[in-house]
Amino acid sequence: MDILAARKKAAEKAKAGNARKADEALPALGQQEPDAPTPALPPLPETTFIATDTLAAPVEVPVMPPEGERTAALPSATSVPGSERQEETAPGPAASETEGPEPQEEQDLEMLSFLLGSEEYVIPVDRVREVLTPKEITPVPHTADYLVGVCSLRGTVMPVVDLNRRLGLAASARDERSRIIVVSLGLDDQVGLFVDRVRGVVRFLPSAVRPAPETVAQGTGAEFLKGIARKDDRLYILLDVEKAIGA
Repeated sequence: MDILAARKKAAEKAKAGNARKADEALPALGQQEPDAPTPALPPLPETTFIATDTLAAPVEVPVMPPEGERTAALPSATSVPGSERQEETAPGPAASETEGPEPQEEQDLEMLSFLLGSEEYVIPVDRVREVLTPKEITPVPHTADYLVGVCSLRGTVMPVVDLNRRLGLAASARDERSRIIVVSLGLDDQVGLFVDRVRGVVRFLPSAVRPAPETVAQGTGAEFLKGIARKDDRLYILLDVEKAIGA
């Protein structure tokens, strides 16, 4: 019993001595030096990020214009990732099939109408300066038979041509309805055309003018004609002024 008690006491003594040594080795709690550096943490091991999914592309949202500026056409649908959409456009007709040169409108011919016997003749209005009642005409000897003579018009001597004789018709009968049509050949050059009667201004399209019939074209004075035109059941003979006065 003494031996066991001695061993137990020796063990307790050794255990107490070991505990005292451990307490001396460890610093007392709360007595660490204030300036002692904190030990650095060990570095983390290198890692690599591996993406497990692909981010979807952002979806564009169309911006609607103000209400007053909206049109019938809507913006095309925005494509969604993973789907494809193609717009179908109806083929339109070629420009050459629908568009062409616009036809030009014809301008009316403005003509002055007058009578020689029973036939009605016309000359361009832009060649006419004025229409006069017959004045005193002075004959000129040794001239063509169709040249009636000359007369004074505001200080200018103007020859007067009898169109009936010029075209090979019967001579004009001078009466209260006879007129002298003053036509212009230039700035200061003018000639009087003695006619039976002046009817007025008539208008028709250039497409209404036709060549003179063969019977008329072969008659006397046919070289002075430019054609014929019919309007409202009336027949007009176009006179070539330059040829008629010998210009």
